[in-house]
Amino acid sequence: MTTILHVTDCFDGGVATAVNQYVRLTPEYRHVLLANNSRSTAPTAGRTPGAFSADETLPGSPAAAVTAVRRAADAHRADVVHAHSSFAGAYTRVARSFDLVTPGRPARPVVYTPHSFAFERADIPAWKRGAFRAMERSLHPLTTVGASCAQWEGELMVGLGRTPVVVVPNALMDDHPAVPGSWSPPQDGAAPVVGVVSRVTPQRDPAFFAETARRIRRRIPDARFVWIGDGDGKDASLVDVLTDAGVEVTGWLSGEELRRQVAGLSLIVHTARWDGFPMAVLEARRIGVPLLVRDIPALRECPATARFDSPDDAAAKAVTILRERSDPSHWAGLDESHTPERQHAALTEAYSLALELTGRRRRGRTRQPSS
Repeated sequence: MTTILHVTDCFDGGVATAVNQYVRLTPEYRHVLLANNSRSTAPTAGRTPGAFSADETLPGSPAAAVTAVRRAADAHRADVVHAHSSFAGAYTRVARSFDLVTPGRPARPVVYTPHSFAFERADIPAWKRGAFRAMERSLHPLTTVGASCAQWEGELMVGLGRTPVVVVPNALMDDHPAVPGSWSPPQDGAAPVVGVVSRVTPQRDPAFFAETARRIRRRIPDARFVWIGDGDGKDASLVDVLTDAGVEVTGWLSGEELRRQVAGLSLIVHTARWDGFPMAVLEARRIGVPLLVRDIPALRECPATARFDSPDDAAAKAVTILRERSDPSHWAGLDESHTPERQHAALTEAYSLALELTGRRRRGRTRQPSS
Protein backbone atom coordinates (compact mmCIF):
# COMPACT_ATOMS: atom_id res chain seq x y z
CA MET A 1 0.00 0.00 0.00
CA THR A 2 1.31 3.46 -0.91
CA THR A 3 2.21 5.52 2.17
CA ILE A 4 1.67 9.30 2.36
CA LEU A 5 3.54 11.29 5.02
CA HIS A 6 1.65 14.51 5.84
CA VAL A 7 3.76 17.31 7.35
CA THR A 8 2.49 20.58 8.81
CA ASP A 9 3.40 23.07 11.53
CA CYS A 10 -0.13 24.52 11.74
CA PHE A 11 -2.45 21.61 12.45
CA ASP A 12 -5.30 23.93 13.27
CA GLY A 13 -8.36 25.48 11.67
CA GLY A 14 -8.77 25.03 7.93
CA VAL A 15 -5.44 23.22 7.48
CA ALA A 16 -6.39 20.56 10.03
CA THR A 17 -9.83 20.22 8.45
CA ALA A 18 -8.25 19.78 5.02
CA VAL A 19 -5.64 17.23 6.13
CA ASN A 20 -8.19 15.17 8.06
CA GLN A 21 -10.44 15.17 5.03
CA TYR A 22 -7.70 14.26 2.55
CA VAL A 23 -6.99 11.22 4.68
CA ARG A 24 -10.62 10.17 5.00
CA LEU A 25 -11.20 10.56 1.29
CA THR A 26 -8.26 8.35 0.29
CA PRO A 27 -8.37 5.14 2.37
CA GLU A 28 -6.60 3.40 -0.50
CA TYR A 29 -3.40 4.97 0.87
CA ARG A 30 -1.71 4.54 4.23
CA HIS A 31 -1.40 7.94 5.96
CA VAL A 32 1.16 9.13 8.54
CA LEU A 33 1.04 12.53 10.29
CA LEU A 34 4.05 14.59 11.40
CA ALA A 35 2.63 17.80 12.84
CA ASN A 36 2.51 20.51 15.46
CA ASN A 37 0.50 23.66 16.02
CA SER A 38 3.40 25.94 16.92
CA ARG A 39 2.12 29.04 15.11
CA SER A 40 -1.20 29.31 16.91
CA THR A 41 -2.56 29.52 20.45
CA ALA A 42 -5.84 27.96 19.35
CA PRO A 43 -6.73 24.55 20.81
CA THR A 44 -4.99 21.71 18.99
CA ALA A 45 -7.28 20.24 16.36
CA GLY A 46 -8.43 16.66 16.71
CA ARG A 47 -7.41 13.88 14.37
CA THR A 48 -9.88 11.75 12.46
CA PRO A 49 -10.05 8.60 14.62
CA GLY A 50 -8.15 5.70 13.12
CA ALA A 51 -7.20 7.62 9.99
CA PHE A 52 -3.45 7.90 10.63
CA SER A 53 -1.38 4.78 11.06
CA ALA A 54 1.12 6.90 13.00
CA ASP A 55 0.93 10.38 14.55
CA GLU A 56 4.21 12.08 15.48
CA THR A 57 5.19 15.55 16.68
CA LEU A 58 7.08 17.86 14.34
CA PRO A 59 9.85 19.71 16.23
CA GLY A 60 9.60 23.50 16.44
CA SER A 61 13.19 24.17 15.38
CA PRO A 62 13.59 24.39 11.57
CA ALA A 63 16.77 22.30 11.57
CA ALA A 64 15.22 19.67 13.81
CA ALA A 65 12.06 19.71 11.68
CA VAL A 66 14.05 18.93 8.52
CA THR A 67 15.76 16.04 10.30
CA ALA A 68 12.40 14.79 11.61
CA VAL A 69 10.94 14.77 8.10
CA ARG A 70 13.81 12.61 6.82
CA ARG A 71 13.60 10.25 9.80
CA ALA A 72 9.82 9.87 9.57
CA ALA A 73 10.00 9.23 5.82
CA ASP A 74 12.52 6.46 6.48
CA ALA A 75 10.81 4.97 9.53
CA HIS A 76 7.43 4.73 7.83
CA ARG A 77 8.79 4.00 4.33
CA ALA A 78 6.85 6.90 2.89
CA ASP A 79 6.27 6.89 -0.85
CA VAL A 80 5.10 10.52 -1.00
CA VAL A 81 5.62 13.45 1.38
CA HIS A 82 2.67 15.87 1.38
CA ALA A 83 3.58 19.26 2.86
CA HIS A 84 0.84 21.56 4.15
CA SER A 85 1.66 25.28 4.69
CA SER A 86 4.64 27.41 3.70
CA PHE A 87 6.94 26.42 6.56
CA ALA A 88 6.25 22.72 6.17
CA GLY A 89 6.82 23.21 2.45
CA ALA A 90 10.26 24.57 3.23
CA TYR A 91 11.14 21.77 5.67
CA THR A 92 10.11 18.99 3.31
CA ARG A 93 11.83 20.42 0.26
CA VAL A 94 15.06 21.14 2.11
CA ALA A 95 14.89 17.55 3.38
CA ARG A 96 14.48 16.38 -0.21
CA SER A 97 17.50 18.43 -1.30
CA PHE A 98 19.64 16.57 1.26
CA ASP A 99 18.23 13.23 0.12
CA LEU A 100 19.08 14.01 -3.50
CA VAL A 101 22.78 14.40 -2.68
CA THR A 102 22.99 11.48 -0.24
CA PRO A 103 24.28 8.35 -2.02
CA GLY A 104 21.95 5.38 -1.83
CA ARG A 105 19.11 7.35 -0.25
CA PRO A 106 15.68 7.67 -1.92
CA ALA A 107 14.49 11.22 -2.57
CA ARG A 108 10.76 10.96 -1.95
CA PRO A 109 8.48 13.07 -4.14
CA VAL A 110 7.03 16.13 -2.44
CA VAL A 111 3.43 17.20 -3.01
CA TYR A 112 3.00 20.75 -1.72
CA THR A 113 -0.21 22.49 -0.61
CA PRO A 114 0.53 26.01 0.71
CA HIS A 115 -2.98 26.69 2.10
CA SER A 116 -2.19 30.37 1.31
CA PHE A 117 1.30 31.53 0.38
CA ALA A 118 3.23 33.61 2.90
CA PHE A 119 4.16 36.09 0.14
CA GLU A 120 0.44 36.90 -0.20
CA ARG A 121 0.39 38.43 3.29
CA ALA A 122 -0.73 42.04 3.28
CA ASP A 123 0.39 42.74 6.85
CA ILE A 124 4.15 42.64 6.20
CA PRO A 125 6.50 45.00 4.32
CA ALA A 126 7.05 44.60 0.60
CA TRP A 127 10.67 43.52 1.12
CA LYS A 128 9.56 40.64 3.34
CA ARG A 129 6.92 39.54 0.83
CA GLY A 130 9.66 39.62 -1.80
CA ALA A 131 11.88 37.47 0.40
CA PHE A 132 9.10 34.90 0.87
CA ARG A 133 8.46 34.84 -2.88
CA ALA A 134 12.18 34.39 -3.57
CA MET A 135 12.29 31.51 -1.08
CA GLU A 136 9.30 29.83 -2.74
CA ARG A 137 10.83 30.29 -6.17
CA SER A 138 14.16 28.82 -5.05
CA LEU A 139 12.48 25.79 -3.46
CA HIS A 140 9.99 25.25 -6.27
CA PRO A 141 12.25 22.97 -8.37
CA LEU A 142 12.29 20.60 -5.39
CA THR A 143 8.50 20.31 -5.52
CA THR A 144 7.37 17.27 -7.47
CA VAL A 145 3.71 18.30 -7.77
CA GLY A 146 1.95 21.44 -6.56
CA ALA A 147 -1.46 20.67 -5.06
CA SER A 148 -3.17 24.03 -4.63
CA CYS A 149 -6.42 24.26 -2.67
CA ALA A 150 -8.03 26.74 -5.11
CA GLN A 151 -7.70 28.19 -8.59
CA TRP A 152 -5.84 31.34 -7.51
CA GLU A 153 -3.29 29.45 -5.45
CA GLY A 154 -2.74 27.21 -8.48
CA GLU A 155 -2.09 30.23 -10.70
CA LEU A 156 0.47 31.51 -8.20
CA MET A 157 2.22 28.13 -8.19
CA VAL A 158 2.35 28.02 -11.99
CA GLY A 159 4.00 31.43 -11.89
CA LEU A 160 6.83 30.10 -9.73
CA GLY A 161 8.22 27.65 -12.27
CA ARG A 162 7.65 24.60 -14.44
CA THR A 163 6.51 22.14 -11.77
CA PRO A 164 3.11 20.59 -12.61
CA VAL A 165 0.16 21.82 -10.56
CA VAL A 166 -3.09 20.03 -9.72
CA VAL A 167 -5.90 22.04 -8.13
CA VAL A 168 -7.27 20.06 -5.17
CA PRO A 169 -10.36 22.10 -4.30
CA ASN A 170 -11.29 22.47 -0.66
CA ALA A 171 -14.54 20.68 0.11
CA LEU A 172 -16.66 19.40 2.98
CA MET A 173 -17.46 15.73 3.54
CA ASP A 174 -21.09 14.67 3.45
CA ASP A 175 -21.01 13.96 7.19
CA HIS A 176 -19.43 17.30 8.13
CA PRO A 177 -21.07 18.44 11.39
CA ALA A 178 -22.38 21.62 9.74
CA VAL A 179 -25.93 20.53 8.96
CA PRO A 180 -27.11 21.43 5.44
CA GLY A 181 -29.82 24.06 5.46
CA SER A 182 -29.67 24.53 9.23
CA TRP A 183 -29.69 28.32 9.03
CA SER A 184 -31.97 29.67 11.79
CA PRO A 185 -31.72 33.48 11.76
CA PRO A 186 -33.39 35.75 14.33
CA GLN A 187 -37.15 35.88 14.00
CA ASP A 188 -38.99 38.80 12.41
CA GLY A 189 -38.73 41.81 14.66
CA ALA A 190 -35.57 40.60 16.40
CA ALA A 191 -32.25 42.37 15.89
CA PRO A 192 -30.23 40.93 12.96
CA VAL A 193 -26.82 39.48 13.80
CA VAL A 194 -23.82 39.94 11.47
CA GLY A 195 -20.77 37.81 12.12
CA VAL A 196 -17.28 36.66 11.20
CA VAL A 197 -16.09 33.12 11.92
CA SER A 198 -12.32 33.16 12.33
CA ARG A 199 -9.30 33.82 14.48
CA VAL A 200 -8.75 37.51 15.23
CA THR A 201 -5.59 38.06 13.17
CA PRO A 202 -4.21 40.64 10.74
CA GLN A 203 -5.15 38.29 7.89
CA ARG A 204 -8.83 38.54 8.83
CA ASP A 205 -8.62 42.33 9.17
CA PRO A 206 -10.73 43.08 12.26
CA ALA A 207 -10.45 46.84 11.59
CA PHE A 208 -12.27 46.32 8.27
CA PHE A 209 -15.11 44.50 10.01
CA ALA A 210 -15.27 47.17 12.73
CA GLU A 211 -15.70 49.87 10.08
CA THR A 212 -18.29 47.81 8.25
CA ALA A 213 -20.22 47.34 11.51
CA ARG A 214 -20.26 51.09 12.16
CA ARG A 215 -21.67 51.74 8.70
CA ILE A 216 -24.35 49.06 8.98
CA ARG A 217 -25.36 50.33 12.41
CA ARG A 218 -26.03 53.80 10.99
CA ARG A 219 -28.74 52.30 8.78
CA ILE A 220 -29.91 49.46 11.04
CA PRO A 221 -29.33 50.79 14.58
CA ASP A 222 -30.38 47.61 16.39
CA ALA A 223 -28.07 45.31 14.39
CA ARG A 224 -25.73 43.16 16.49
CA PHE A 225 -22.19 42.17 15.51
CA VAL A 226 -20.26 39.11 16.65
CA TRP A 227 -16.82 37.67 15.93
CA ILE A 228 -16.94 33.93 16.51
CA GLY A 229 -13.40 33.10 17.54
CA ASP A 230 -10.59 34.72 19.48
CA GLY A 231 -7.12 36.19 19.07
CA ASP A 232 -4.02 34.12 18.39
CA GLY A 233 -2.17 35.45 21.43
CA LYS A 234 0.13 37.68 19.40
CA ASP A 235 -1.65 41.03 19.39
CA ALA A 236 -4.44 41.65 21.92
CA SER A 237 -5.06 45.10 20.43
CA LEU A 238 -6.82 43.46 17.49
CA VAL A 239 -9.57 42.21 19.80
CA ASP A 240 -9.80 45.71 21.28
CA VAL A 241 -10.45 47.10 17.79
CA LEU A 242 -13.55 44.93 17.64
CA THR A 243 -14.88 45.51 21.14
CA ASP A 244 -14.38 49.28 20.78
CA ALA A 245 -16.70 49.09 17.75
CA GLY A 246 -19.34 47.19 19.69
CA VAL A 247 -18.48 43.78 18.26
CA GLU A 248 -18.87 40.84 20.64
CA VAL A 249 -15.90 38.44 20.57
CA THR A 250 -17.07 35.01 21.68
CA GLY A 251 -13.75 33.35 22.41
CA TRP A 252 -13.04 29.82 21.22
CA LEU A 253 -16.13 27.68 20.76
CA SER A 254 -16.41 24.09 19.65
CA GLY A 255 -18.94 21.46 18.78
CA GLU A 256 -22.64 22.20 19.05
CA GLU A 257 -22.17 25.70 20.49
CA LEU A 258 -20.05 26.79 17.53
CA ARG A 259 -22.52 25.41 15.02
CA ARG A 260 -25.46 26.95 16.90
CA GLN A 261 -23.83 30.37 16.87
CA VAL A 262 -23.00 30.20 13.15
CA ALA A 263 -26.46 28.94 12.17
CA GLY A 264 -28.03 31.76 14.19
CA LEU A 265 -26.32 34.54 12.24
CA SER A 266 -28.28 36.69 9.83
CA LEU A 267 -25.20 37.19 7.64
CA ILE A 268 -21.54 36.19 7.51
CA VAL A 269 -18.98 38.72 6.27
CA HIS A 270 -15.61 37.20 5.31
CA THR A 271 -13.08 40.04 5.56
CA ALA A 272 -9.78 38.27 4.81
CA ARG A 273 -7.11 40.42 3.15
CA TRP A 274 -5.51 37.30 1.62
CA ASP A 275 -6.34 33.60 1.73
CA GLY A 276 -6.04 30.17 0.13
CA PHE A 277 -9.65 29.06 -0.06
CA PRO A 278 -11.28 29.22 3.38
CA MET A 279 -13.30 26.36 4.83
CA ALA A 280 -15.45 29.00 6.53
CA VAL A 281 -16.90 29.94 3.14
CA LEU A 282 -17.86 26.33 2.40
CA GLU A 283 -19.30 25.87 5.89
CA ALA A 284 -21.45 28.99 5.49
CA ARG A 285 -22.70 27.70 2.15
CA ARG A 286 -23.54 24.31 3.66
CA ILE A 287 -25.48 25.83 6.56
CA GLY A 288 -27.21 28.30 4.26
CA VAL A 289 -26.24 31.53 6.01
CA PRO A 290 -26.14 34.47 3.56
CA LEU A 291 -22.52 35.28 2.77
CA LEU A 292 -20.43 38.22 1.61
CA VAL A 293 -16.70 37.91 0.87
CA ARG A 294 -13.91 40.36 0.25
CA ASP A 295 -12.93 40.83 -3.38
CA ILE A 296 -9.46 39.29 -3.20
CA PRO A 297 -7.99 37.04 -5.93
CA ALA A 298 -8.42 33.89 -3.83
CA LEU A 299 -12.18 34.44 -3.61
CA ARG A 300 -12.95 35.39 -7.19
CA GLU A 301 -14.50 31.96 -7.61
CA CYS A 302 -17.34 33.43 -5.54
CA PRO A 303 -20.18 35.30 -7.31
CA ALA A 304 -19.39 38.92 -8.15
CA THR A 305 -22.59 40.01 -6.41
CA ALA A 306 -21.29 38.52 -3.15
CA ARG A 307 -17.93 40.32 -3.22
CA PHE A 308 -17.09 43.70 -1.71
CA ASP A 309 -14.04 45.93 -1.92
CA SER A 310 -14.56 48.48 0.89
CA PRO A 311 -16.46 48.85 4.17
CA ASP A 312 -18.98 51.07 2.36
CA ASP A 313 -19.56 48.43 -0.30
CA ALA A 314 -19.79 45.65 2.30
CA ALA A 315 -22.24 47.64 4.40
CA ALA A 316 -24.48 48.49 1.44
CA LYS A 317 -24.71 44.84 0.36
CA ALA A 318 -25.18 43.71 3.95
CA VAL A 319 -28.08 46.11 4.54
CA THR A 320 -29.87 44.78 1.46
CA ILE A 321 -29.48 41.18 2.65
CA LEU A 322 -30.53 42.00 6.20
CA ARG A 323 -33.65 43.78 5.06
CA GLU A 324 -34.64 41.12 2.53
CA ARG A 325 -33.57 38.22 4.81
CA SER A 326 -32.15 36.23 1.88
CA ASP A 327 -28.97 35.79 -0.13
CA PRO A 328 -29.36 37.22 -3.65
CA SER A 329 -26.18 35.64 -5.05
CA HIS A 330 -26.07 32.48 -7.15
CA TRP A 331 -23.55 30.06 -5.66
CA ALA A 332 -24.23 26.90 -7.69
CA GLY A 333 -20.99 27.16 -9.70
CA LEU A 334 -18.85 27.36 -6.57
CA ASP A 335 -20.79 24.58 -4.84
CA GLU A 336 -20.33 22.25 -7.80
CA SER A 337 -16.58 22.85 -8.08
CA HIS A 338 -15.85 22.21 -4.37
CA THR A 339 -17.17 18.68 -3.81
CA PRO A 340 -15.59 15.65 -2.10
CA GLU A 341 -15.72 13.77 -5.41
CA ARG A 342 -13.67 16.44 -7.17
CA GLN A 343 -11.28 16.65 -4.25
CA HIS A 344 -10.71 12.88 -4.23
CA ALA A 345 -10.09 12.76 -7.98
CA ALA A 346 -7.60 15.63 -7.78
CA LEU A 347 -5.76 14.15 -4.78
CA THR A 348 -5.29 10.79 -6.44
CA GLU A 349 -4.14 12.56 -9.59
CA ALA A 350 -1.55 14.55 -7.62
CA TYR A 351 -0.19 11.49 -5.78
CA SER A 352 -0.13 9.34 -8.92
CA LEU A 353 1.63 12.06 -10.88
CA ALA A 354 4.23 12.54 -8.12
CA LEU A 355 5.01 8.82 -8.10
CA GLU A 356 5.10 8.65 -11.89
CA LEU A 357 7.47 11.62 -12.23
CA THR A 358 9.79 10.33 -9.51
CA GLY A 359 9.84 6.88 -11.08
CA ARG A 360 10.80 8.39 -14.44
CA ARG A 361 13.63 10.37 -12.84
CA ARG A 362 14.96 7.27 -11.14
CA ARG A 363 15.08 5.56 -14.52
CA GLY A 364 16.80 8.60 -15.97
CA ARG A 365 14.19 9.16 -18.66
CA THR A 366 12.31 12.21 -17.51
CA ARG A 367 11.99 15.54 -19.24
CA GLN A 368 11.12 18.79 -17.50
CA PRO A 369 7.30 18.96 -17.28
CA SER A 370 5.52 22.03 -18.55
CA SER A 371 3.13 24.04 -16.42
